Parts: sequence; structure tokens; C-alpha cells
Amino acid sequence: MAELLTNEEPNKKFFYHEHAAKLLKCLNETRERPNLCDATVTIGGSRIPVQKNVLSAASHYFRALFDYDDHIANSTEERSEPSVSDVHLDHMGIEESTFRSILDFIYTSEVKLTPNNIQDMLQAADQLLLSDLKDICCEYLDTCINAQNCIGILDFTSQLSCAWWHLKVSQFVDAHFREVTQYDEFLRLDAGRVEKLMSRTTVEVKNEDDILDIILHWYRFDPASRKNQAMDLMRRVLFVHQLSSNAQTRLTELCGVDAQDFSDLYAELQDKQTLATSVHRGFTQVIVACGGEGACRDKDEVEVKDYVRFVVPVKSKHSINNNLWVDLAPMSVPRTGHALVEVGGYMYVAGGRDSNCRILNSCEKYDPFKNCWTQVAPMNHARVGFGFVAIENHIYAIGGSNDMTDPLLSMEVYDVFTNKWKALPDMNMKRAWACYAAAGPKIFVLGGGIIGKFYESVEVFDTRSLTWYVVSPMRERRCDARAVAVGNDIYVFGGFRRIECPSAAHTGHSLKLCGTEFYSEKNDYWMPVQMRSGAHGMCTVGENSHIAGVLFDGEDILVVGELDMGREVQTVRSFNRHTNTWECLIIHKPDQQTRYQCCLLPLPKSLLYKLMQDQGKIHSINDDSVAEGVME
Repeated sequence: MAELLTNEEPNKKFFYHEHAAKLLKCLNETRERPNLCDATVTIGGSRIPVQKNVLSAASHYFRALFDYDDHIANSTEERSEPSVSDVHLDHMGIEESTFRSILDFIYTSEVKLTPNNIQDMLQAADQLLLSDLKDICCEYLDTCINAQNCIGILDFTSQLSCAWWHLKVSQFVDAHFREVTQYDEFLRLDAGRVEKLMSRTTVEVKNEDDILDIILHWYRFDPASRKNQAMDLMRRVLFVHQLSSNAQTRLTELCGVDAQDFSDLYAELQDKQTLATSVHRGFTQVIVACGGEGACRDKDEVEVKDYVRFVVPVKSKHSINNNLWVDLAPMSVPRTGHALVEVGGYMYVAGGRDSNCRILNSCEKYDPFKNCWTQVAPMNHARVGFGFVAIENHIYAIGGSNDMTDPLLSMEVYDVFTNKWKALPDMNMKRAWACYAAAGPKIFVLGGGIIGKFYESVEVFDTRSLTWYVVSPMRERRCDARAVAVGNDIYVFGGFRRIECPSAAHTGHSLKLCGTEFYSEKNDYWMPVQMRSGAHGMCTVGENSHIAGVLFDGEDILVVGELDMGREVQTVRSFNRHTNTWECLIIHKPDQQTRYQCCLLPLPKSLLYKLMQDQGKIHSINDDSVAEGVME
């Protein structure tokens, strides 16, 4: 029998999913038995038995400490220091209760966080180099951010080098700046810190009057000692030519006995400042079209493009630029079949095919504050027709192909702060030209296919457990579709499938544009998206349509591409998922550019106005009609 199994049964690897959890549970039980512990931690007057191997596995701090202890023990020199088997932590300022909670986390993977203990827990996790616990603390801290405490959290995350969360808090401060300045945390800041915050052109304010009001509000919190400081702030951060006509009246009303001095300063600044010193603060969310293909300007040929353009999707009658596309700095390499994503206010583009049909592994980063592209670390694999999904400060490159024939199984992840790629577990199925969406910590890979075969299957990658699993398949097989996550649900638009009809081969129309589907993660169920009229899909979009991207702007789903509506071809349509209704946002397409990739980008208004003026899209940097469109 053994010989039969050896000869005929293939070798197979088995994985027991509960093994790690059971092992951790048993280790937690053994730490209560001193004879199975080989070290102690002295803290707050208590001696806590611990196990070196467990603490070393969880904490680089303890690993280095115990490795050093072993090195000293093996030394031939006489030892003058006590054994590190007895670790003293009182000098680190960690409370005993905090360390016991950390020890429980190491052995159980569970921790209770509250507004009262989060600061101590995060600081201790940073000191003890517990990266997993530090990430959990930062995630919890993110849920606590509000206008009253965000400046303190901004400082705290900076001190502990929590780069991604510091960026998120900084963006929160910018987005809610007017509200933030009303609370004591801001009002108690010194003048230097106030100037540093208010000098940022990233803060969101309605107009320059808000800046004046914030300075005066800070001054009135302690007028006896802040008069000169407030006047210096006005000189350094206020642009008086952008103030409304009643600004001087407000100075008189709000400044009491100092009103005349402030009014004199206002008149002085009017004489010294010019329109050229004006500034536009905050951001405008734009749709960016990047790369793709298009006709040569002098020939009837198609070429790969390096174009990067944006348009403002204003949902009102007063469109900022009449749907005209504005050029950003071009990529350093023309690309098609590439991928594009926004992370932390920057764009990242990767892979694709260049003008010489070479499949690329190179990556570039766009800086909207400098309007330029720079090279970043290349992917481990060249890819075309692949997934490019961002979750927090990580970008995941998935599948695709590196020779236009055989799809890849591989997956890799890029950290925007370390500028490094690393490999992750492979997908279950080879697929190219699939669609991808991130819902929370999970990445959905939908459809796609290999040569001669399209898929309806869906697999999901959990970025926390680093495992793949399968969920319910879509209702339609589709290739080259687009997907977007709204909360934990997934919407899939377009793509093509084969027409299952014998006559299709004779007519030459063997591919059909797919409809729109919606996936509920809660119920693991797919259903078609229907219009209010009962029709499916994108409201009678034609078969010649091509969807370049699907974006969620926080309210509506924006479908971007060449959308054939019969009487006209539209570029951006907005879908209200609450009413199941569609609206055309943008008709005009980017000139000589198709098959592009797109994303939403918060573009600094200072750059937006400059580019529009330089390219003749507005006549003046203070064009009122443009200002109205930007502010909506």
C-alpha cells in the first residue's frame, strides 16, 4: 500500500489554519508557570515572569536586548553587569499597567484601547519596537481625531514617527482649519506655531477674510500680550488685496482700544502688497487622465502618449472651465496599459507598454506642489494590464502580463515612505485585464482572463492575514472592466464578454459591452444595478463605449471614458447610488488621448489657477467666475 501511494499519489502541502492561534493560546497559558519562564521584567516594583523567545519574536527591542545578553554570556571576559534575564523598564517611563496590557497583546493579539490609555500605549509600543501594536494604536487614534484635539495628535504622531497617520492628521487640520481655530488647543498656541500653520497654502478657507478673522480671534484670546504678535501675523500671512470691502470695519469693531493701530497696519499693507503677492489656498478635487494612446499630430498613426491632463468635475451650472482639460507636466515615459493611483495627495504610475512595445516595470511619482514627475523604485516584475490598488501608504501591484500572452500570478507591494517593493502571496488564478477594488483592508480581483477565456470569478486578498480566498462570482464574465468600492460594497462597470450566439461569428460582432453589477460583501451576493426606469447598466450606453476608470468622490460614482450615449459621446457621467440616476458631468474628452488611466487628485488651487492662466483657460488669476466654480 505504501509503495502504491508513493508511486501514484502526488506530493501535497497541507496548511492547518488554526495552528498559530492554538499555539499562541498554549504559550499564554505557560507564561503563568514560572518554571516555563526564563526571564523577568521589573517594572513599578513588580517582577513579571516572561519568556525570552516570545518577547523576542514580538519586539525588536527585546530581541536586541536578549541577543546582547547571550553575547556577553558567551564572552570569555569576566562579566560585571547583571544578566539581562532580569530586565528593568522603569527608566523608560512605561507604567506597569501599560506593560501588562502590552504583554497580554503579545500573547493574545488583543488589546483594549481607550481615550485615556491610547497615548501611553502608543508611546510604549514605539519605545519597545512593537510595530503591529503601534499600527493598531494609530488606527484607533485615527477614530479619535476631531477639531478640538487634532493639533495635539499632529504633534504626537510627528514625535513618534507615525508617518502615514501624521499625514492624515495634517490633511484633517487643513480640511477643517476654520473649525480647528475656534478651540482652545489652537488659541493657546504661541505666535510662531500659529504662523507655521497659517502660512500653509494647503489650509481650506472660504476666502482671505477667514484668515483675518482667525488672526483676530487668536488675538482676542489674550489681547494684552498679543497685539504686536497679531500685527506681525498680519504682515506675514495675510493678503489684503483679497479681503472684502468690510475688512477695515471688522478691524474697528473687533480690536477695541487697538483698533486704530490695526487699521493703520491694514492701510500700510494695502500700499506695500500687490496683486502679484496674492495666493490661493486649499485644494480642488480634479479628475486626471494619464497616458494612453492617440493620433499623432502630423500623421494618421496611433502613438503612445505621455500626456497628463485634468478637468474639474463641478456639479453645477457654473462649470469652472467649461469642461476644458488642462495640461499637467507629462510623464517621463509614454505609457499605455499602465496603472495609476493616488496616495496621500500624490499620484503614482507604473508599468504598461512604451512607444517601442516594451513592457515596463518602471514607476513614477507626481508631486502636485512642484508639478513634476520623479522616478521611484521599479516593480520586481514588468506588467501590463494589471491591478494597482492603494490601501493607506501601500500600493499593491497584482497580476497582469509581462509578455502580452501568459498572465502573471504574482503580487507585490510598495511602501511610499520606504520606497521599496516586496513580494506577496500569489493569486489563485492567472489573469490579466481584470478589475480591482480595495474595500477596507481587502483587495477584490474581479473577472479578467487569459487568451481565449474570460472569467466571472472573484478572489479577495486580505492584506492583514496575507491570504487569498474566493467569494461569489459575478453574474457576467467580463474582461477589461472597471470596479470601485463604496464602503465594503463593490460596483463593477463595463468590460467585454463573448456573445454566446452562433450568429455572432458570422456578423463579426463577437464581443458585448457588459452591464453594471453590485456586490454586497455582507450577503456575498451580486445583483444588477437598475435605473429608476427598470433598465440595467449605464442608462443606454452604446456598445462602442470604453470605460477608462470608475471613481468615488465621497458622494457619487463617476464613470470616465468614451461613453457613447447615441446622440453624443460623453466623457464623465455621475451615478447617484441612492436614487439610481445618472447625470452627465463632462462632455468634452481630452484631445488626442484615449485608453488613458484616471484617478481623483486633490490639486493645490495655487497650481490650478496658474496652469489655467498660463494655458489661456482663464484671463485673470482673480477671475470671479472661476473662483465661484472652484469654491463649490
